Amino acid sequence: MNDIAFEFVQQLGAELSAGNLKLPAFPDVAVRVKEVLESDDVSADKVAKVVGSDPVLSARLLKVANSNFANRSGAQIKDLRTAIARLGYDLAYSTAVSIALEQIMDSKSVGPIRAQLKSLWQHSVNVSAIAYMIAKKHSSINPDEAMLAGLLHDIGKYYIYTRAKDHPELFDDEARMDELLKTWHTGIGHAILEAWHFSDDIANTASDHDDLERVLLGKADVTDVVTTANLCAYWENLGEEFDWSRVTAAQRLNLDHDAIESILEASTEEIQSIMRALGC
Repeated sequence: MNDIAFEFVQQLGAELSAGNLKLPAFPDVAVRVKEVLESDDVSADKVAKVVGSDPVLSARLLKVANSNFANRSGAQIKDLRTAIARLGYDLAYSTAVSIALEQIMDSKSVGPIRAQLKSLWQHSVNVSAIAYMIAKKHSSINPDEAMLAGLLHDIGKYYIYTRAKDHPELFDDEARMDELLKTWHTGIGHAILEAWHFSDDIANTASDHDDLERVLLGKADVTDVVTTANLCAYWENLGEEFDWSRVTAAQRLNLDHDAIESILEASTEEIQSIMRALGC
């Protein structure tokens, strides 16, 4: 590790240990949607009022509500209240989060790392779509929670990329950058999601999704779904020889290679529909 990489690692470690991460602000509309959903008198009308204040979110929510995976009847939904009633509050919030993350990752300040963030965004949406289908078809986990966790599982990588853009030399060595991401993104992701007041279950997904031998007493949880979905996103690279029996998340979900392949093949259209609806 050269001096620049060593200095950067020291900086990351100090920021994480001190709880002094330079967090991006979570976009206001997502915060307001979260606040109204957590209120005692939440209603579709109140959620629609907040959503309606943001044209981009309004359009995305209607797009999701009219997508193949959310609207089997095919009857077009034209108003926000009906869209929210159709999707439910959890999926409506996941849609708001997808917009928020897209805005963060597409801000003017990202400059030279735009390509990396675009790839990261596409991967996150892919994992969220696969997680939704695994939860829906092969677990008792709430599919909407799995989708949200999938969207957020790699948020720590976003932080590392944005901090590293001031050290362009780090991007000259792809292997070195990959090692930095692998080592630091889980702990940083957990800290960010805690600071953004997401649930412990969602924050734990950020910290634990890369632990293929994670020990958990009891039944499968949302981290297991995202761990499995994250691996599935690299399905073509894993190959037939990948040993799913060593992935404790897959074991708790009672999934082996053939079962996972079956889910992915049967869900191809729905996964693509979710990804299109979320902006990919």
